[in-house]
Amino acid sequence: MKEKVTIAIPFFNAELYLEEAIQSVLNQTYKNWKLLLVDDGSTDNSIYIAKKFVELDDRVVLFTDGENKNLGFRLNEIPTLVSTKYLARMDADDIMHPERIEKQLKTLEDNPEIDVLGTNSYSIDEANNVIGIRMNTDKSLNFVSVENFIHPTIMAKTSWFLENKYDVDAVRMEDAELWYRTKEISVFKCLVEPLFFYREFGAEYWKKYFKTLETKDYILTKYKGTYWDNYFKKMFIKAWIYRFFSYIGKEQILINRRNAIRFKEINKIDSFLK
Repeated sequence: MKEKVTIAIPFFNAELYLEEAIQSVLNQTYKNWKLLLVDDGSTDNSIYIAKKFVELDDRVVLFTDGENKNLGFRLNEIPTLVSTKYLARMDADDIMHPERIEKQLKTLEDNPEIDVLGTNSYSIDEANNVIGIRMNTDKSLNFVSVENFIHPTIMAKTSWFLENKYDVDAVRMEDAELWYRTKEISVFKCLVEPLFFYREFGAEYWKKYFKTLETKDYILTKYKGTYWDNYFKKMFIKAWIYRFFSYIGKEQILINRRNAIRFKEINKIDSFLK
């Protein structure tokens, strides 16, 4: 049977978590997939880890050209390397719930009007402690309408990615710019059930926000109006707040507050994988 979905993981120096990410793909209840590992010029042991899985499972393919070209370039390159009807995103430091691919694929097959489908997500730290759940929505629903996603949770037709490319100059905000540009012409939905473990922890997290601010002039030149003005004003404030909390060793408090549901006790990931 021809595979219907390719799961793509772009990576750069991801040796700490790459093996867990790949193993979570192998653990999927849905088995008829391809896994495309795309290296962006790694200099650590990531290539060795990827090759190990290529040798173990013929559904796993490694693409590497030895160059570092940035995430946006690789995200646009990936659909050109894919022959399956659907393409699922994933990052190299996250973990998929075993039923993620099965449930997303069924939803897309049953609802062909959906262009991009994300999932709710658990938030995990560097030690795989589950901190909370990102969205708190009506659990009687299967999916809800959204205007943006937790980027690595999305699945869509490969043709959608080919028709709607990432802006490689929107560094650190490739996804936010893409959602803004396509939300009026696409149907965005998100599964209410958390089917992903999204890794976030306070290790100078503030630097990511300051890196995003470097794209401000480019985006404000590309788009006119108040949306992006307000976006970058909030980003500036957030960057300095996170930097202060990092200075006093409390940055994780802010990261945890990004979840709509926060667990009072530490929960290990294993209890959510059954």
